[in-house]
Amino acid sequence: MGLREEKKRQTRAALIAAAATLFAERGYEATTVADIAAGANVSTRTFFSYFPAKEDVLFAGTDERLAAMAAAFADGSPSTPLEAMHRIAEQVLSASPDLPGADRLAIMLARPELQAQALQRLLAAQRLIGEWLLRAYPDRLDAPLSRAVAGALVGALVGTVLGGAAPAELSAQIHRALRLLEDGLRTLGQP
Repeated sequence: MGLREEKKRQTRAALIAAAATLFAERGYEATTVADIAAGANVSTRTFFSYFPAKEDVLFAGTDERLAAMAAAFADGSPSTPLEAMHRIAEQVLSASPDLPGADRLAIMLARPELQAQALQRLLAAQRLIGEWLLRAYPDRLDAPLSRAVAGALVGALVGTVLGGAAPAELSAQIHRALRLLEDGLRTLGQP
């Protein structure tokens, strides 16, 4: 990573951290984009070069995980759909350490427009995963089954995060949920 890219990464991280602090201290409604920019020691204009709107800073980690998943899919396919599910879960966990905590989840779930954005991102992830599974395993999964597996995987990830697992336990909890999905795929004859 070059110096310029590192500076951009640092600025983005500073904006995310400032937003999280201000949302916790003042609440989402009372925090403005100008407040977030000032908290990160940048201009409001700089904020908008990183995020289209205030609510987008809440979903920064989600967007990073979607981009990392798409990049990982370009790297080839594991030998089985089961291995693919574990790989996808690891990509989600490693792409951004910024999984939403209880405070951010409470903000997202309390406001209808944020619920809608969260749902859009979940559906985008499900579509991305389903399309990739279909391309990667055309001999094992048809379109409805690949969409169902993607939906089950996204549901397992979301359910685990919403379950409030501590960050240190999250990976183990997600893989526990995936073992349940594995049983379902084995029932369908999809190792």
